[in-house]
Amino acid sequence: MIIIIGGGITGLSAAYELRCRQRPFVLLEASPRAGGLIFTERLDGFTLDAGPDSILAQKPAAMRLCEELGLTPRLLSTTPPRTAFVLKDGRLYPLPSPSVLGIPTSVSAIAHYDLLTWLARARIALEPLIPRRSPADESVASFFRRRFGSTTVNLIAQPLLGGIHAGDVERLSMRSLFPRLVDAERKPGGVLRNLASGRTPDPDGMFRSLRGGMGELTTAIVSRLPPDAIHLDAPATGLTRSGATWQVDARGQTYEGSAIVLAAPAHAAATLLAPIDAAAAQICGFVPYVSTASVALGWRRADIPHPLDGSGFVVARHGARIAPSRITACTWVSSKWEERVPDGHALVRAFIGGAHDPAATDLTDDELIDIAVRDISGVVGVATPPVLRRVFRWKNAGAQHVVGHHARMAGLAQRLAPSGIFVAGSGFDSIGIPDCVEHGRAAAAQAADYTRSKAAG
Repeated sequence: MIIIIGGGITGLSAAYELRCRQRPFVLLEASPRAGGLIFTERLDGFTLDAGPDSILAQKPAAMRLCEELGLTPRLLSTTPPRTAFVLKDGRLYPLPSPSVLGIPTSVSAIAHYDLLTWLARARIALEPLIPRRSPADESVASFFRRRFGSTTVNLIAQPLLGGIHAGDVERLSMRSLFPRLVDAERKPGGVLRNLASGRTPDPDGMFRSLRGGMGELTTAIVSRLPPDAIHLDAPATGLTRSGATWQVDARGQTYEGSAIVLAAPAHAAATLLAPIDAAAAQICGFVPYVSTASVALGWRRADIPHPLDGSGFVVARHGARIAPSRITACTWVSSKWEERVPDGHALVRAFIGGAHDPAATDLTDDELIDIAVRDISGVVGVATPPVLRRVFRWKNAGAQHVVGHHARMAGLAQRLAPSGIFVAGSGFDSIGIPDCVEHGRAAAAQAADYTRSKAAG
Protein backbone atom coordinates (compact mmCIF):
# COMPACT_ATOMS: atom_id res chain seq x y z
CA MET A 1 0.00 0.00 0.00
CA ILE A 2 1.16 3.52 -0.83
CA ILE A 3 -0.24 6.46 1.12
CA ILE A 4 -0.74 9.78 -0.69
CA ILE A 5 -1.03 12.78 1.60
CA GLY A 6 -2.73 15.65 -0.20
CA GLY A 7 -5.54 15.62 -2.75
CA GLY A 8 -4.71 18.60 -4.94
CA ILE A 9 -3.73 18.15 -8.57
CA THR A 10 -0.35 16.70 -7.51
CA GLY A 11 -1.82 14.08 -5.22
CA LEU A 12 -4.57 13.23 -7.71
CA SER A 13 -1.96 12.80 -10.45
CA ALA A 14 0.01 10.49 -8.19
CA ALA A 15 -3.15 8.49 -7.48
CA TYR A 16 -3.94 8.26 -11.19
CA GLU A 17 -0.44 6.99 -11.91
CA LEU A 18 -0.75 4.30 -9.26
CA ARG A 19 -4.15 3.35 -10.65
CA CYS A 20 -2.58 2.97 -14.09
CA ARG A 21 0.11 0.78 -12.55
CA GLN A 22 -2.53 -1.21 -10.64
CA ARG A 23 -0.82 -0.49 -7.33
CA PRO A 24 -2.97 -0.18 -4.18
CA PHE A 25 -3.08 3.25 -2.56
CA VAL A 26 -5.04 5.46 -0.23
CA LEU A 27 -5.31 9.23 -0.65
CA LEU A 28 -5.84 11.45 2.39
CA GLU A 29 -7.16 14.98 1.79
CA ALA A 30 -7.72 17.45 4.62
CA SER A 31 -10.53 19.44 2.96
CA PRO A 32 -14.06 18.35 2.01
CA ARG A 33 -13.19 18.10 -1.70
CA ALA A 34 -10.36 16.98 -3.93
CA GLY A 35 -8.64 19.30 -6.36
CA GLY A 36 -6.83 21.81 -4.16
CA LEU A 37 -6.47 25.18 -5.89
CA ILE A 38 -8.32 23.89 -8.95
CA PHE A 39 -12.00 24.56 -8.43
CA THR A 40 -14.74 25.65 -10.84
CA GLU A 41 -18.10 27.04 -9.85
CA ARG A 42 -21.10 27.71 -12.08
CA LEU A 43 -23.34 30.55 -11.01
CA ASP A 44 -26.18 32.24 -12.91
CA GLY A 45 -24.83 31.05 -16.24
CA PHE A 46 -21.25 32.17 -15.48
CA THR A 47 -18.35 29.69 -15.28
CA LEU A 48 -15.96 30.79 -12.54
CA ASP A 49 -12.50 29.34 -12.01
CA ALA A 50 -11.56 30.01 -8.40
CA GLY A 51 -7.90 29.14 -8.92
CA PRO A 52 -5.81 28.61 -12.05
CA ASP A 53 -7.78 28.94 -15.27
CA SER A 54 -5.38 27.28 -17.72
CA ILE A 55 -2.44 25.01 -18.40
CA LEU A 56 0.74 25.91 -20.24
CA ALA A 57 0.68 23.95 -23.49
CA GLN A 58 4.46 24.06 -23.92
CA LYS A 59 4.84 21.73 -20.94
CA PRO A 60 3.40 18.43 -22.16
CA ALA A 61 2.51 16.59 -18.93
CA ALA A 62 -0.94 18.14 -18.41
CA MET A 63 -1.82 17.98 -22.10
CA ARG A 64 -0.84 14.32 -22.14
CA LEU A 65 -2.98 13.66 -19.06
CA CYS A 66 -5.96 15.34 -20.73
CA GLU A 67 -5.49 13.03 -23.69
CA GLU A 68 -5.40 9.94 -21.46
CA LEU A 69 -8.57 11.12 -19.72
CA GLY A 70 -10.38 11.72 -23.00
CA LEU A 71 -10.50 15.48 -22.42
CA THR A 72 -8.69 16.59 -25.58
CA PRO A 73 -11.96 17.50 -27.39
CA ARG A 74 -12.80 19.70 -24.41
CA LEU A 75 -9.62 21.79 -24.62
CA LEU A 76 -9.93 25.46 -25.55
CA SER A 77 -7.32 27.87 -26.84
CA THR A 78 -7.33 31.50 -25.79
CA THR A 79 -9.38 33.80 -27.99
CA PRO A 80 -7.46 36.27 -30.21
CA PRO A 81 -6.25 38.90 -29.79
CA ARG A 82 -4.09 37.57 -27.00
CA THR A 83 -2.76 40.97 -26.00
CA ALA A 84 -1.90 41.50 -22.35
CA PHE A 85 -1.34 44.92 -20.83
CA VAL A 86 0.53 46.61 -17.99
CA LEU A 87 -1.42 49.25 -16.07
CA LYS A 88 0.73 52.22 -15.04
CA ASP A 89 -0.53 55.62 -13.94
CA GLY A 90 -4.02 54.83 -15.18
CA ARG A 91 -2.93 53.87 -18.69
CA LEU A 92 -2.83 50.41 -20.28
CA TYR A 93 0.38 49.62 -22.13
CA PRO A 94 0.32 46.54 -24.39
CA LEU A 95 3.12 44.04 -23.97
CA PRO A 96 5.43 44.05 -26.97
CA SER A 97 5.35 41.45 -29.70
CA PRO A 98 7.38 39.33 -29.89
CA SER A 99 8.18 39.00 -26.21
CA VAL A 100 8.78 36.38 -23.53
CA LEU A 101 7.46 37.13 -20.03
CA GLY A 102 7.23 40.78 -21.00
CA ILE A 103 10.80 40.89 -22.31
CA PRO A 104 10.90 42.16 -25.92
CA THR A 105 12.90 39.84 -28.17
CA SER A 106 13.34 41.96 -31.31
CA VAL A 107 14.66 45.42 -32.10
CA SER A 108 11.21 46.49 -33.26
CA ALA A 109 9.56 45.23 -30.06
CA ILE A 110 12.09 47.11 -27.94
CA ALA A 111 11.63 50.31 -29.97
CA HIS A 112 7.83 50.24 -29.58
CA TYR A 113 7.75 49.34 -25.87
CA ASP A 114 6.04 52.57 -24.78
CA LEU A 115 5.83 51.46 -21.15
CA LEU A 116 9.58 52.16 -20.87
CA THR A 117 11.53 55.37 -21.40
CA TRP A 118 13.89 55.55 -24.35
CA LEU A 119 16.82 55.24 -21.95
CA ALA A 120 15.34 52.05 -20.46
CA ARG A 121 14.72 50.65 -23.94
CA ALA A 122 18.31 51.41 -24.93
CA ARG A 123 19.52 49.57 -21.84
CA ILE A 124 17.52 46.47 -22.83
CA ALA A 125 18.94 46.64 -26.35
CA LEU A 126 22.46 46.53 -24.85
CA GLU A 127 21.73 43.27 -23.01
CA PRO A 128 23.70 41.04 -25.44
CA LEU A 129 26.82 43.03 -24.53
CA ILE A 130 26.47 42.44 -20.78
CA PRO A 131 29.05 39.89 -19.55
CA ARG A 132 27.67 36.52 -18.55
CA ARG A 133 27.57 35.63 -14.87
CA SER A 134 26.08 32.42 -13.59
CA PRO A 135 25.58 32.54 -9.82
CA ALA A 136 24.24 29.46 -8.07
CA ASP A 137 20.98 31.35 -7.66
CA GLU A 138 19.78 34.91 -7.37
CA SER A 139 16.55 36.80 -7.06
CA VAL A 140 14.42 37.68 -10.04
CA ALA A 141 15.08 41.37 -9.34
CA SER A 142 18.85 40.83 -9.28
CA PHE A 143 18.74 39.01 -12.62
CA PHE A 144 16.70 41.76 -14.29
CA ARG A 145 18.94 44.53 -12.93
CA ARG A 146 22.03 42.78 -14.27
CA ARG A 147 20.70 41.86 -17.66
CA PHE A 148 18.11 44.53 -18.53
CA GLY A 149 18.59 47.50 -16.19
CA SER A 150 16.98 48.63 -12.95
CA THR A 151 13.88 50.18 -14.59
CA THR A 152 12.69 46.76 -15.73
CA VAL A 153 12.42 45.51 -12.14
CA ASN A 154 9.37 47.62 -11.31
CA LEU A 155 7.82 47.70 -14.76
CA ILE A 156 8.38 44.15 -16.04
CA ALA A 157 9.71 41.80 -13.38
CA GLN A 158 7.44 42.69 -10.46
CA PRO A 159 4.08 43.07 -12.22
CA LEU A 160 4.59 40.14 -14.59
CA LEU A 161 6.96 37.59 -13.07
CA GLY A 162 6.24 38.54 -9.48
CA GLY A 163 2.55 38.74 -10.26
CA ILE A 164 2.43 35.18 -11.55
CA HIS A 165 3.44 33.97 -8.10
CA ALA A 166 1.96 36.82 -6.00
CA GLY A 167 5.49 37.28 -4.68
CA ASP A 168 8.31 39.74 -4.14
CA VAL A 169 10.88 39.64 -6.95
CA GLU A 170 13.56 40.74 -4.49
CA ARG A 171 13.16 37.32 -2.86
CA LEU A 172 11.82 34.98 -5.54
CA SER A 173 14.33 32.53 -7.02
CA MET A 174 15.30 32.93 -10.66
CA ARG A 175 16.70 29.41 -10.85
CA SER A 176 13.59 27.78 -9.45
CA LEU A 177 10.88 29.80 -11.17
CA PHE A 178 12.33 30.92 -14.50
CA PRO A 179 15.08 28.46 -15.48
CA ARG A 180 14.55 29.21 -19.17
CA LEU A 181 15.94 32.71 -18.69
CA VAL A 182 18.83 31.41 -16.60
CA ASP A 183 19.71 28.90 -19.30
CA ALA A 184 19.48 31.62 -21.96
CA GLU A 185 22.11 33.67 -20.14
CA ARG A 186 24.51 30.76 -20.03
CA LYS A 187 24.57 30.43 -23.81
CA PRO A 188 26.63 32.70 -26.08
CA GLY A 189 24.80 35.74 -27.42
CA GLY A 190 22.85 36.87 -24.37
CA VAL A 191 19.34 36.34 -23.09
CA LEU A 192 17.46 38.27 -25.80
CA ARG A 193 19.11 36.51 -28.73
CA ASN A 194 18.66 33.07 -27.21
CA LEU A 195 15.02 33.72 -26.34
CA ALA A 196 14.39 34.94 -29.87
CA SER A 197 16.18 32.02 -31.53
CA GLY A 198 14.51 29.42 -29.32
CA ARG A 199 11.02 30.79 -29.73
CA THR A 200 8.56 28.78 -31.82
CA PRO A 201 5.22 30.57 -31.40
CA ASP A 202 2.14 28.39 -31.11
CA PRO A 203 -0.55 29.76 -33.48
CA ASP A 204 -3.15 28.83 -30.88
CA GLY A 205 -1.39 30.64 -28.06
CA MET A 206 0.52 29.37 -25.04
CA PHE A 207 -2.41 28.35 -22.83
CA ARG A 208 -5.30 25.89 -22.87
CA SER A 209 -8.35 25.54 -20.67
CA LEU A 210 -11.35 23.21 -20.59
CA ARG A 211 -14.78 24.21 -21.81
CA GLY A 212 -16.35 23.83 -18.40
CA GLY A 213 -13.41 25.29 -16.49
CA MET A 214 -10.32 23.65 -15.05
CA GLY A 215 -12.40 21.76 -12.53
CA GLU A 216 -13.17 19.32 -15.35
CA LEU A 217 -9.60 18.04 -15.06
CA THR A 218 -9.76 17.09 -11.39
CA THR A 219 -13.28 15.73 -11.76
CA ALA A 220 -12.11 13.47 -14.59
CA ILE A 221 -9.19 12.16 -12.53
CA VAL A 222 -11.39 11.43 -9.52
CA SER A 223 -13.82 9.53 -11.75
CA ARG A 224 -11.00 7.14 -12.71
CA LEU A 225 -9.98 6.39 -9.11
CA PRO A 226 -11.47 3.79 -6.75
CA PRO A 227 -13.97 5.69 -4.56
CA ASP A 228 -12.94 3.81 -1.44
CA ALA A 229 -9.32 4.90 -1.91
CA ILE A 230 -10.10 8.62 -1.52
CA HIS A 231 -10.67 9.94 1.99
CA LEU A 232 -11.87 13.54 2.29
CA ASP A 233 -12.01 15.56 5.51
CA ALA A 234 -9.06 13.41 6.56
CA PRO A 235 -6.11 15.63 7.51
CA ALA A 236 -2.97 13.68 8.27
CA THR A 237 -2.05 14.47 11.88
CA GLY A 238 0.78 12.02 12.56
CA LEU A 239 3.48 10.15 10.67
CA THR A 240 5.48 7.40 12.35
CA ARG A 241 7.68 4.51 11.36
CA SER A 242 7.15 0.96 12.55
CA GLY A 243 9.78 -1.35 11.14
CA ALA A 244 9.47 -1.26 7.36
CA THR A 245 5.99 0.29 7.50
CA TRP A 246 4.83 3.89 7.63
CA GLN A 247 1.80 4.74 9.74
CA VAL A 248 -0.30 7.83 9.12
CA ASP A 249 -2.96 9.02 11.55
CA ALA A 250 -5.94 10.78 10.01
CA ARG A 251 -9.51 11.33 11.22
CA GLY A 252 -9.15 8.87 14.07
CA GLN A 253 -7.80 6.10 11.86
CA THR A 254 -4.32 4.76 11.27
CA TYR A 255 -3.29 3.92 7.70
CA GLU A 256 -0.31 1.71 7.01
CA GLY A 257 1.83 1.79 3.90
CA SER A 258 5.30 0.90 2.71
CA ALA A 259 5.82 4.28 0.99
CA ILE A 260 4.48 7.84 1.21
CA VAL A 261 3.81 10.38 -1.52
CA LEU A 262 3.82 13.69 0.33
CA ALA A 263 1.83 16.11 -1.83
CA ALA A 264 0.64 18.43 0.93
CA PRO A 265 1.71 22.07 1.36
CA ALA A 266 5.27 22.42 2.61
CA HIS A 267 4.13 23.83 5.96
CA ALA A 268 1.90 20.78 6.51
CA ALA A 269 4.78 18.52 5.50
CA ALA A 270 7.00 20.27 8.06
CA THR A 271 4.58 19.42 10.86
CA LEU A 272 4.37 15.75 9.82
CA LEU A 273 8.14 15.37 9.38
CA ALA A 274 9.21 17.13 12.58
CA PRO A 275 9.08 14.03 14.85
CA ILE A 276 10.98 11.82 12.41
CA ASP A 277 13.45 14.12 10.62
CA ALA A 278 14.04 17.56 12.10
CA ALA A 279 16.34 18.65 9.26
CA ALA A 280 13.78 17.73 6.60
CA ALA A 281 11.05 19.50 8.58
CA GLN A 282 13.22 22.60 8.77
CA ILE A 283 13.67 22.65 5.00
CA CYS A 284 9.91 22.39 4.49
CA GLY A 285 9.19 24.99 7.14
CA PHE A 286 11.50 27.45 5.42
CA VAL A 287 9.14 27.70 2.41
CA PRO A 288 7.06 30.89 2.87
CA TYR A 289 3.44 31.10 1.73
CA VAL A 290 1.24 34.04 0.78
CA SER A 291 -2.51 34.54 0.80
CA THR A 292 -4.52 35.83 -2.14
CA ALA A 293 -8.10 36.44 -3.15
CA SER A 294 -9.75 36.50 -6.54
CA VAL A 295 -12.91 38.47 -7.19
CA ALA A 296 -15.14 37.49 -10.11
CA LEU A 297 -17.36 40.26 -11.43
CA GLY A 298 -19.96 40.01 -14.17
CA TRP A 299 -21.52 42.93 -16.06
CA ARG A 300 -23.88 43.32 -18.96
CA ARG A 301 -21.54 43.73 -21.89
CA ALA A 302 -23.35 46.87 -23.05
CA ASP A 303 -22.45 48.55 -19.73
CA ILE A 304 -18.70 48.31 -20.38
CA PRO A 305 -17.49 50.90 -22.90
CA HIS A 306 -14.00 49.41 -23.09
CA PRO A 307 -13.47 46.91 -25.95
CA LEU A 308 -11.77 44.40 -23.62
CA ASP A 309 -9.65 43.42 -26.60
CA GLY A 310 -7.14 41.12 -24.98
CA SER A 311 -6.62 38.83 -22.02
CA GLY A 312 -6.30 41.46 -19.27
CA PHE A 313 -3.67 43.44 -17.42
CA VAL A 314 -1.16 43.40 -14.58
CA VAL A 315 -0.51 46.41 -12.37
CA ALA A 316 2.83 48.21 -12.06
CA ARG A 317 2.48 49.21 -8.42
CA HIS A 318 5.98 50.49 -7.69
CA GLY A 319 7.33 53.71 -9.16
CA ALA A 320 3.91 54.90 -10.34
CA ARG A 321 3.32 58.65 -10.18
CA ILE A 322 -0.29 58.26 -9.03
CA ALA A 323 -1.70 55.93 -6.40
CA PRO A 324 -1.82 52.46 -7.96
CA SER A 325 -4.73 50.09 -7.92
CA ARG A 326 -4.86 47.75 -4.97
CA ILE A 327 -5.60 44.85 -7.29
CA THR A 328 -2.48 43.22 -8.72
CA ALA A 329 -4.00 41.99 -11.99
CA CYS A 330 -7.26 41.57 -13.85
CA THR A 331 -8.22 38.87 -16.34
CA TRP A 332 -10.85 39.67 -18.96
CA VAL A 333 -12.26 36.17 -18.71
CA SER A 334 -14.98 36.44 -21.34
CA SER A 335 -12.48 37.87 -23.84
CA LYS A 336 -9.89 35.24 -23.02
CA TRP A 337 -12.10 32.13 -23.16
CA GLU A 338 -15.25 31.16 -24.99
CA GLU A 339 -18.35 29.79 -23.26
CA ARG A 340 -17.79 31.44 -19.88
CA VAL A 341 -20.76 33.82 -19.70
CA PRO A 342 -24.45 34.10 -20.62
CA ASP A 343 -25.17 35.89 -23.88
CA GLY A 344 -24.75 39.65 -23.66
CA HIS A 345 -22.51 39.59 -20.60
CA ALA A 346 -18.84 40.01 -19.71
CA LEU A 347 -16.82 38.45 -16.90
CA VAL A 348 -13.64 39.81 -15.35
CA ARG A 349 -11.53 38.51 -12.52
CA ALA A 350 -9.45 40.66 -10.17
CA PHE A 351 -6.58 39.46 -7.98
CA ILE A 352 -5.77 40.96 -4.59
CA GLY A 353 -3.21 40.16 -1.91
CA GLY A 354 0.10 38.38 -2.12
CA ALA A 355 3.47 39.29 -0.66
CA HIS A 356 2.94 43.05 -0.94
CA ASP A 357 -0.59 43.10 0.53
CA PRO A 358 -0.72 40.30 3.11
CA ALA A 359 -3.70 41.69 5.02
CA ALA A 360 -6.00 41.76 2.00
CA THR A 361 -7.53 38.36 2.58
CA ASP A 362 -8.62 39.45 6.07
CA LEU A 363 -11.03 41.94 4.51
CA THR A 364 -14.72 41.11 4.20
CA ASP A 365 -16.21 39.97 0.91
CA ASP A 366 -17.92 43.34 0.50
CA GLU A 367 -14.65 45.18 1.06
CA LEU A 368 -12.82 43.03 -1.51
CA ILE A 369 -15.65 43.50 -4.01
CA ASP A 370 -15.61 47.26 -3.48
CA ILE A 371 -11.85 47.37 -4.13
CA ALA A 372 -12.16 45.27 -7.28
CA VAL A 373 -15.13 47.23 -8.65
CA ARG A 374 -13.45 50.59 -7.99
CA ASP A 375 -10.12 49.62 -9.54
CA ILE A 376 -11.59 47.87 -12.58
CA SER A 377 -14.19 50.58 -13.21
CA GLY A 378 -11.42 53.15 -13.37
CA VAL A 379 -9.73 51.19 -16.16
CA VAL A 380 -12.63 49.98 -18.33
CA GLY A 381 -15.03 52.84 -17.70
CA VAL A 382 -18.00 50.89 -16.38
CA ALA A 383 -20.35 52.97 -14.20
CA THR A 384 -23.07 50.44 -13.28
CA PRO A 385 -22.93 47.86 -10.48
CA PRO A 386 -21.96 44.33 -11.50
CA VAL A 387 -24.70 41.76 -11.89
CA LEU A 388 -22.46 39.01 -10.46
CA ARG A 389 -20.04 39.14 -7.56
CA ARG A 390 -18.08 36.22 -6.14
CA VAL A 391 -15.03 36.13 -3.87
CA PHE A 392 -12.61 33.21 -3.56
CA ARG A 393 -9.93 33.19 -0.85
CA TRP A 394 -6.72 31.22 -0.79
CA LYS A 395 -5.20 31.56 2.69
CA ASN A 396 -1.54 30.56 2.94
CA ALA A 397 -1.86 28.72 -0.37
CA GLY A 398 0.78 30.40 -2.54
CA ALA A 399 4.17 28.76 -2.07
CA GLN A 400 7.07 31.17 -2.55
CA HIS A 401 10.19 29.71 -4.13
CA VAL A 402 12.76 32.09 -2.68
CA VAL A 403 16.48 32.18 -3.51
CA GLY A 404 18.10 28.79 -2.90
CA HIS A 405 14.82 26.87 -3.14
CA HIS A 406 15.93 24.46 -5.86
CA ALA A 407 19.05 23.36 -3.94
CA ARG A 408 17.10 22.96 -0.71
CA MET A 409 14.49 20.79 -2.41
CA ALA A 410 17.19 18.61 -3.97
CA GLY A 411 18.63 18.08 -0.50
CA LEU A 412 15.19 17.29 0.88
CA ALA A 413 14.54 14.61 -1.74
CA GLN A 414 17.92 13.02 -1.04
CA ARG A 415 17.11 12.87 2.68
CA LEU A 416 13.63 11.38 2.33
CA ALA A 417 13.70 9.05 -0.68
CA PRO A 418 15.83 6.31 0.95
CA SER A 419 13.16 5.91 3.63
CA GLY A 420 10.29 5.72 1.14
CA ILE A 421 8.96 9.29 1.33
CA PHE A 422 8.63 11.11 -1.99
CA VAL A 423 7.66 14.79 -2.11
CA ALA A 424 5.94 16.64 -4.95
CA GLY A 425 3.82 19.72 -5.42
CA SER A 426 3.89 23.49 -5.55
CA GLY A 427 5.63 23.79 -2.20
CA PHE A 428 8.50 21.70 -3.49
CA ASP A 429 9.69 21.76 -7.11
CA SER A 430 6.49 22.16 -9.13
CA ILE A 431 5.62 25.39 -10.94
CA GLY A 432 2.08 25.35 -12.34
CA ILE A 433 -0.33 22.55 -13.20
CA PRO A 434 1.86 20.73 -15.78
CA ASP A 435 4.73 20.42 -13.28
CA CYS A 436 2.36 19.26 -10.55
CA VAL A 437 1.03 16.57 -12.87
CA GLU A 438 4.49 15.48 -14.00
CA HIS A 439 6.05 15.48 -10.55
CA GLY A 440 3.04 13.83 -8.91
CA ARG A 441 3.16 10.97 -11.39
CA ALA A 442 6.94 10.71 -11.06
CA ALA A 443 6.71 10.56 -7.26
CA ALA A 444 4.10 7.81 -7.55
CA ALA A 445 6.36 5.88 -9.93
CA GLN A 446 9.26 6.22 -7.48
CA ALA A 447 7.06 5.05 -4.63
CA ALA A 448 5.91 2.05 -6.66
CA ASP A 449 9.49 1.14 -7.54
CA TYR A 450 10.52 1.54 -3.91
CA THR A 451 7.79 -0.78 -2.64
CA ARG A 452 8.60 -3.33 -5.34
CA SER A 453 12.28 -3.34 -4.44
CA LYS A 454 11.52 -3.69 -0.74
CA ALA A 455 9.16 -6.58 -1.42
CA ALA A 456 11.78 -8.29 -3.57
CA GLY A 457 14.61 -7.66 -1.15
